[in-house]
Amino acid sequence: MLDSLNTNSDDEIDQRELFMTLWAYKLFIVVTSVLGIIFAGYYIRNADKEFSSTAIFKLGQESSGGVSGGGDISALANLAGFGNAIVASSLPVDQVFGRIFIQNLDAKLNFYADPYFNTFNPNSVDPIWKSQIKRAIGWQKPSTDAQEAIWQGIVSTYSANVAMSETKEGSLKIVATHVNPQRAAEIANGIMDRIISNSRNKKTQEQDKMLSYLSNTLAKALSDLEVTQSNSKEFALENSALPLESFAARSLELNGLRKQLSRTSELHEAVAALSLMLRNRTTDQNNYLTLRQQFPIVDQVEFRRVLGQNEIINSWSWPEASTVDATFDTLSERKSRLQSQINAAQIDAERSGLSLETYGKLEREAKIAEATYTVLIEQVKARTMAAGHRPDKTEVYEYASVSINPSAPKRSLILALGAILGLFLGAGLSLFIALRRGVYYSKKSLRTGAQARLTASAKALLPLSNKSLKDLNTMLVKEPRTVLRDLAVEIHKSDTSQVAVTSSRAKLTGNDIARALASYMQSEFMKVAVIDFSSRAKKLDIDSERLSIGSFDVAESVGHISVLRPDGDLAAMELLSHRDFWEKTQSLNSTFDLVFLCADNGDAISLLSALEGQKTFHITLARTRKTKSATLMQMRSLLPIKGLFCD
Repeated sequence: MLDSLNTNSDDEIDQRELFMTLWAYKLFIVVTSVLGIIFAGYYIRNADKEFSSTAIFKLGQESSGGVSGGGDISALANLAGFGNAIVASSLPVDQVFGRIFIQNLDAKLNFYADPYFNTFNPNSVDPIWKSQIKRAIGWQKPSTDAQEAIWQGIVSTYSANVAMSETKEGSLKIVATHVNPQRAAEIANGIMDRIISNSRNKKTQEQDKMLSYLSNTLAKALSDLEVTQSNSKEFALENSALPLESFAARSLELNGLRKQLSRTSELHEAVAALSLMLRNRTTDQNNYLTLRQQFPIVDQVEFRRVLGQNEIINSWSWPEASTVDATFDTLSERKSRLQSQINAAQIDAERSGLSLETYGKLEREAKIAEATYTVLIEQVKARTMAAGHRPDKTEVYEYASVSINPSAPKRSLILALGAILGLFLGAGLSLFIALRRGVYYSKKSLRTGAQARLTASAKALLPLSNKSLKDLNTMLVKEPRTVLRDLAVEIHKSDTSQVAVTSSRAKLTGNDIARALASYMQSEFMKVAVIDFSSRAKKLDIDSERLSIGSFDVAESVGHISVLRPDGDLAAMELLSHRDFWEKTQSLNSTFDLVFLCADNGDAISLLSALEGQKTFHITLARTRKTKSATLMQMRSLLPIKGLFCD
């Protein structure tokens, strides 16, 4: 079978051979496909039927927990973190398939008492073979909590038989499966009702929590507003009600004193320089000009008025030293007094600044408390009004109804799968059987395996089967066979006097082909002998006055053709084991121009083994689906095949 499936040098699969192999077992494949359909039908008839029911609905998508309001109130609410929340996904998968949801749903649907969901059997006993294996490997069954095992089984079955999806329009679809159609519809509707109820309760709780939060926050804001107002009142009673005006007056007073001190300091420094000049008696015009340059205040009326000088700027006279000293003392005393007044005014101004800062803080707190209170009071009003009207946007589009037809098993699908599995199983078994048989399934692979120079179909020679020599001569004269002519040409070209004709499970035997060729090739100048070495060959009647040629007797003779057999009671196959087999057959060459040696099946191997290494023209007959590749390869190895008849 290796040659039949792999005909190319690159070991590619011969698709034609594969097809012919499957075609050879077409009835077997059809039978396996029909059996697959029958088993599928049996499974459909005896399998537990499951029914599915669908509920479709849509939950309200409005967000909860946001602060409503318009204008500046909404803006302040958004800044405060009370803006509208982002709407989450509408597919509550985690909720529906969570154990808490299933346990709450059990109060209505009673999964615990449903044998489809509760499959736990505390009294279950393992089969003997299973218990023996566990005992052999030391497996000990752990102790389990019965209630936990029951609930885990319920949750597992629930997850496998309940499906949730979202439609293109955004609706939710619940599909429940059960062996009882009424129960399937009940479960689907129960899940839908529970989801809707949970959604409504959640919205109500969120609104109540928001109202409670806003009320508490409003109360705190009112308390803060009252506290800030009380603090402002107490500050006004303890301090000035006009801290800003008081701080401004103190600041102006302090600024005036600082200006007076600055002017007095300038006069003081100028008088000190003038006193120094008078002591040094440097009272000429140049010193005056230097004094004017250093202290421009000397030319001002105020300076001359302090010293009692002429107020005309163009006239200058040096004052008395005593007058300058007295003025210097006066200015020094005035400067000290102004510095003391400035220190006191600065303290008063700082005190007024602290009061103003405290007052500003109280005012800010009061305004913030008032604004917070205003926002919250408006929100509480809006929420209170909204709480009285709670719209339900949930819409139910389809309640789960009792299913008429089962959803599982899928009849058409299971039948198709049964047919396909049967087809593949039949094809696989066919290929396995073909590999085990090791035969050829196409004439192409048969020709490739034989590697013969001349190949022909044996169909044209079938009418010549089991005919006498006389009938063969008559038939060949009326209707010559082209294939016999081609073989005759090849035999003459080979320049051999011995032809081996073998057959491997073909319709024609080697004797049929040998007799046909002998009838075609015999002539006045060509004497032909035929020896059949097949053990199953029919015995030929030999006359008492038989003609002997060497070690062979002539069993039948027509024209120039002689059918020979070993003399005596010796069978033809027994002659192969004799040591002088080759000499006996070669002795016929002196009488006959061509000797045909024929054998079938296993006898052909023995004949070819006896002829191995001899100059012999080998013709073989092979049949698709019958001839084994190993047999053909063995025959070819013993004696190369020159001609092939295949049918």
